[in-house]
Amino acid sequence: MANRNYKPGAMAIEKGLICLYGRLVIGAAGAIASQDSRGFSVVSDGSSVYTVTLEDNYNDLRMLSTNVIDAVAAGEGKLAQITAEDVANGTLEFTTIATDDGLAADVASGGIILIEITLKNSTVKY
Repeated sequence: MANRNYKPGAMAIEKGLICLYGRLVIGAAGAIASQDSRGFSVVSDGSSVYTVTLEDNYNDLRMLSTNVIDAVAAGEGKLAQITAEDVANGTLEFTTIATDDGLAADVASGGIILIEITLKNSTVKY
C-alpha cells in the first residue's frame, strides 16, 4: 500500500481509490520533452511505447485513461492501449495506437498526452 497522505475529494462506493494525474509533452522522435506528474513518472522507448513507474505499489489497477492532444490538426486520432500491468510492483506500460487502423503510432512532436490512473490502495471490499 502507498504510504502517503492523500487529499479527500472524490467520492466513490469503493474504499481506497487513488487517482494520479499527469501531462506529457512529446518532443522530436516520440521522446518525452517534459512531464508534469505526481506519484509517477513516464519514459518512452522513442516510439509509441510508454513505461509508467509508480512511486508507490498498489493493490490493483482500476483505470488508465489517456487523452491525446495531437499537434497535427488533421489526421488520425490516437488512443492508448495497456500492454503490461504490475502495479503491485509499481509499473505499467501503454502503447499509443492510431484509431483508423489500430496499429502502434507515435504522437507528433508538440503533442500532449494527458493521463489519469485510478488505483486501489486497499484490500477492503466495500
